[in-house]
Amino acid sequence: MELNQISPYIRVAMDSVIESPWTIEERMIWDYELLFLMEGQLEVRVEEQIYEGRPGDVFFFKPGERHAIKSKGTQTIRQPHVHFDLNVLPDSPDVTVSFKSIEQMSEKEKEWFRTDLLSTSPYFIPNHFRPRDSAHLERVLFDLIREHETKPPYYEFRVKSAMLDLLAILLREQYYGGKANKEGQVEFLSEIRTYIDRHVNQNVTLEELSEKFHVSKFHLIHLFKTMFQMTPIQYHQYIRMERAKNSIQFSNTPLSQIAEQLGFANIHTFSRAFKTVMGKSPSHFRVNR
Repeated sequence: MELNQISPYIRVAMDSVIESPWTIEERMIWDYELLFLMEGQLEVRVEEQIYEGRPGDVFFFKPGERHAIKSKGTQTIRQPHVHFDLNVLPDSPDVTVSFKSIEQMSEKEKEWFRTDLLSTSPYFIPNHFRPRDSAHLERVLFDLIREHETKPPYYEFRVKSAMLDLLAILLREQYYGGKANKEGQVEFLSEIRTYIDRHVNQNVTLEELSEKFHVSKFHLIHLFKTMFQMTPIQYHQYIRMERAKNSIQFSNTPLSQIAEQLGFANIHTFSRAFKTVMGKSPSHFRVNR
């Protein structure tokens, strides 16, 4: 596969919210599907393998694979997803999303199966995994969905770009995950990230992390960036600002109170940090919500 020649065709991109119980009977799809489980629980069968899906999990379905999906429990299922071809093909506009088993397909439909190029090294993407940086994946996926649904001028460039970004995220997950597993660092780094997550509302320093987890600052930065593509402090600032952005957009809490809740000394320090990470001021997200 020549990476420079990849030009995805986006067939469907949507944020789907479904009440339980919900089932997709066994089917084969002609294209690829990326499904990100945000809410609820799923039981997913791919060929003979059964997976339990929790919020934050990714499912990746490939052309010609038998699979079935059903909800577990009573919670609403939220599963933004995208169907795509890896490259634009002459029949790409004609191919639909399949809900059929191979036995139910016409001879013409059986000709629609795309060649699967994402099941062998070095471009292998598994059917199910839990990304280390789900916030990044979620953000790019929703950028794609918004562009595809609203179709502003030249949206075609943006959806292709977002899909390529998603593919890079998925492939890097496997590349860096495999490397970290070989080095035996997954649990250690996950513990550090959990600590940062739990201290989102206060300052966290490299010195503090180095002392608590008995690792040099240089080695900590190297390991963390290899796994999560950002330093520990960058990650802390990012999740801090994501939480702030959600509060700004989805509540009427004063900006000064949000700043205080997240451990900032004052609104001015908060505003500078927010703009550095998000590229826009806090008031921009409050006005444009």
